[in-house]
Amino acid sequence: MKKFLSVLLAVLMVFSLAACNQNNNGGGEGGEASTEGDPIVFGVTTTVTGDQAAGGEQAVNGATLAINEVNEAGGIKLNDGLYHKIVLKVEDDQGDKVLCDTTVRRLVEQEGAVVILGPYFSGQTIALDATMRELGVALINSATNVGIDDLQNPYLWHNRCDDGLNGVILGKAVVDAYVAKNGSTDGIKVGIICGNDDTGTGAATVYENYFKENGIDYYRDEHDTTVDDLTAYIQKAIAAGCNCWVSSCHDKGAVAIAKAMYEQGLRDQIVYMNPILAQTNVLEMMEPEWVEGWGCVADYSASDNSNPLSAEFTKKWKENYTVTPDVQGALYYCHAKLAVKAIEDAGSAEPQAIADAIAKISGYETLIGTVYADQYSNLIYQIGITYIRNLVPTMEASVSMVESQEDVKNVAKYH
Repeated sequence: MKKFLSVLLAVLMVFSLAACNQNNNGGGEGGEASTEGDPIVFGVTTTVTGDQAAGGEQAVNGATLAINEVNEAGGIKLNDGLYHKIVLKVEDDQGDKVLCDTTVRRLVEQEGAVVILGPYFSGQTIALDATMRELGVALINSATNVGIDDLQNPYLWHNRCDDGLNGVILGKAVVDAYVAKNGSTDGIKVGIICGNDDTGTGAATVYENYFKENGIDYYRDEHDTTVDDLTAYIQKAIAAGCNCWVSSCHDKGAVAIAKAMYEQGLRDQIVYMNPILAQTNVLEMMEPEWVEGWGCVADYSASDNSNPLSAEFTKKWKENYTVTPDVQGALYYCHAKLAVKAIEDAGSAEPQAIADAIAKISGYETLIGTVYADQYSNLIYQIGITYIRNLVPTMEASVSMVESQEDVKNVAKYH
């Protein structure tokens, strides 16, 4: 009897498994074939911990929001006829170049990531040149150093105006503001105060070249990015006769420059900075009077309701998160959406097919601008001009360097 019961249970188990398989894959009366394929893995390497953790949180939240939208709609349909959900894997690189190489390799080789979003810094991105060629996986991020373009790496893409374009736009903005205030460029001397890392030095060179080409007097200095007090740098610039300013740096540098300028008695100055000035975590470290009326290039502002895509993103973000959305959140949302677009265009989640599809994207509308891929690296040629009003970044203008794919080659000299 015991033997019979054991056999009977075994038979019943087989039938139960068969029934489950029929329900999942069709083959039974009323059954439907499964439409869900294997998940697609996206990898994010960013600063989960450390000084830049707030930016890393924004990056992860932005990518997650985009991926959730895709998954809730059923996933990505590939050429196999199945819908594939996206799984996001996140690694903490702490902003370190060496560790970043490890996190990217782990995401690709162990987690199976077919595209990488991140890292946070330009120096990290440049250091990944050989690694991404070896892995054959596309990387999309917000890095802006013009040195990325020089690598001509078909796997490195920055979905943001680079320092070359930003420098030209900011250089022109500071000169135009001076002329509007004083009637001409007579007496102008622009202080170029940037960090001494890859981001700062690359931007400083662009500023310098722009002012040289346009006959504008300037003073250039690069500060130690590890120093919190930049009073000495501002004092030297004042002694050199600077009366308006441009700067590209990271969060600590932006705060230190603003504080030092205010403490040195500089008021109502014409100041334009890189997008760091519009980030929520940076403005939270400021006093309103330090930066009132300062301008910066910015890809996104939570207060901007003129752009329907931007306004919709802000609405969705606030429904999902308690922190205020800022530039990095918007950017990584767009990075993830761009990766999805490439996979849809390719009809495949094979890494090389994704990389090839990114290089062919043209005219794809995102909340930070229209994507036009060039031969290597560049995807976005549009940037907003934001002014700080009582510590709130207010988008007041937008500058686009191209209007079609044909225009892309005309801005190559700025990269």
